[in-house]
Amino acid sequence: MTNFSLSRRSFGLGLIAHGLTACDKVENYAIPTKFAEQNVPVTGKILSLNGLPVHGYIEGNGTQDIVFIHGAFGNLRDWVFATRALSKFDRRVIYIDRPGFGYSERDESKWDAERQADQARAYLKKIKGKNPILVGHSWGALVAMSWAAKYPNEVKGVISVAGLNMPFSGVSKLANDTGLVNIAYELYFTNVVSKVDSGSIKKFVGRMFKPQDIPKGYLDYIGSDLSRRLSTIKANKSDLTVTSKVLDKNFSFYKHMEMPIEIIHGEKDFLLPVRSQAVAFNQVMPNSRLRILPNVGHMAHHFAYKEIFDSISYIRNFS
Repeated sequence: MTNFSLSRRSFGLGLIAHGLTACDKVENYAIPTKFAEQNVPVTGKILSLNGLPVHGYIEGNGTQDIVFIHGAFGNLRDWVFATRALSKFDRRVIYIDRPGFGYSERDESKWDAERQADQARAYLKKIKGKNPILVGHSWGALVAMSWAAKYPNEVKGVISVAGLNMPFSGVSKLANDTGLVNIAYELYFTNVVSKVDSGSIKKFVGRMFKPQDIPKGYLDYIGSDLSRRLSTIKANKSDLTVTSKVLDKNFSFYKHMEMPIEIIHGEKDFLLPVRSQAVAFNQVMPNSRLRILPNVGHMAHHFAYKEIFDSISYIRNFS
């Protein structure tokens, strides 16, 4: 995730171009699970669902369930940190680790966005949740839209923040479908994880927040070492390989989805350009609203608590 655009022209090739200094496999730099987890305690409760641990954290006890789904490389702590200023009054806020991230696990079988959504839905049902508003950041929006497309009568609405929602085409699709993205992943992230001692993680996160600064305390709270476990490295890599097919499948449902869709996106998002993702997404969704945040980058959810609060209220009152 360097300075390239996940657009219809430059997704795969841009990443490859910025990773040519690497020559080893990223898995070779994975750190032991025990070491990665020693300073990052479980935040909430782990449930066994479909034979696998699923980790979620709950705040509040109101009548409306809000489910937050994190993006690539992160865990639920990212959303907890981002929404610390969000009022929890009259709502139950549920943060979930996607399979393979944080303290949720996945097996070696295929885990596309739909299956990940099924796991999150199973967690919600286990805690007797219903009629949720789904809030997804980046790749998490892909999971939220898969959930909403498959179970439209169970979802109140979706809030996509810096979401990946529109299908690839051209070079981007070619790079994804032919496996060039996997090569790019190896090249770039081997370079990142092999240079941790020289501050590569901080630099990587800094690119994600640009043009804003990394919020004070974020790196310590998020537990960046969790992303360096072999299981999480594999999960990220696997997610990249299915992205194009998931986008195509979700897109086939868009014109039939009648629930409210709130779209929040940073104007300066270098990773998911506002025009090819947010604006285009808004144009194809029947009941969507778009809010573009001036001078905000890909980590828009950390600077959009007012917009997220307003979107939650709008969806709750939508009829």
